[in-house]
Amino acid sequence: HRAGAFAASGTLRFPCYMGARRGVIRPMNLTDLTKILGFYGRFTPNYSRTGYWFRRLGWKASKPDFSGQHWLVTGASGGIGAAIVARAAEAGATVIAVARSAEKLEAARAALPKDSASRIEAEVCDLSSIASIAELLKRLQADGRRIDVLQNNVGVLFNTLEITAEGFEATYVTNLLGQYQLTEGLLAADLLGAKPVIVNMASGGLYNVPQNTNLLNITDPKRYGGKAVYASHKRGQIVLSGLWEARLQQQGGHSYVMHPGWVRTEGVRKSLPVFYKIQKLILRSTAEGADTALWLAAERPHDAGRAIWFDRAVRSEHVFPHTVEAKASDNEVVAFLQRDLAETITTLAVSESGDT
Repeated sequence: HRAGAFAASGTLRFPCYMGARRGVIRPMNLTDLTKILGFYGRFTPNYSRTGYWFRRLGWKASKPDFSGQHWLVTGASGGIGAAIVARAAEAGATVIAVARSAEKLEAARAALPKDSASRIEAEVCDLSSIASIAELLKRLQADGRRIDVLQNNVGVLFNTLEITAEGFEATYVTNLLGQYQLTEGLLAADLLGAKPVIVNMASGGLYNVPQNTNLLNITDPKRYGGKAVYASHKRGQIVLSGLWEARLQQQGGHSYVMHPGWVRTEGVRKSLPVFYKIQKLILRSTAEGADTALWLAAERPHDAGRAIWFDRAVRSEHVFPHTVEAKASDNEVVAFLQRDLAETITTLAVSESGDT
């Protein structure tokens, strides 16, 4: 479940090949080729910018007004996150932009018009670190401003296993456990607004796996597969969205989960190089990928919780029969996260007390 004691060096790396075992790459056969062609034939018309352009023909023209709102966006230094920050600030929101790199955050802000840039506040946080997120929560609590819109946008897919200093598989914290920690921390500190909106940025990759806990925190390089792990994290976001919706709807707030389609980002280029090369010309722009996240924050439709949004409409939770039967219940997924978070917070507290 955990990688054992905290790694003193910070990050450990192991070689791992998708679709391979023990480092041996299997040559593609006819079955593989058929699956690939079927995949692109089925999903390209919807998930590429072709689908976005077609669907937007039926959308009413609108100009959102987020004046007076306070936003927090994770993964804000590039890609879809930077696009969300830019559009929200342009529409009048004050935005806390959270990412690991101060330089990239500043570069993203500097690229915007002065009026928009003046409403963006950079917060440096390593979103793969429980300790770093805990420090972020302390700073937000000291600041005291309540957040009207929380965009849990950050997401990463690694093809090589990385173990954090806290003993977790790195993408597990970034994609799921850290988002749980941040959101639960804001709720516990009463730092969300009167009628808040949470938007959880998932991925169409979630359609490849059933809901489970077995793949959430893989620390064995022989078992690790980046795509399946990533998909499992994104399935987990559906559970969390349902959990938070049950709390927020009592006060008129909502929690949503969505996926952006196939977007041209640096993360996609690095993690899915073959896919990126094949689809590059028809991948969505980051602004197109951010569209539904911004629309949900502006329109606040009643279909929330576990409902999966894509291109401003609710979509099916499953597209393949093998994912319909969950391998873990909602309660089991939440308990898995609660246990990992509680154990780590306790360990960090003990460590801090020993240093003082």
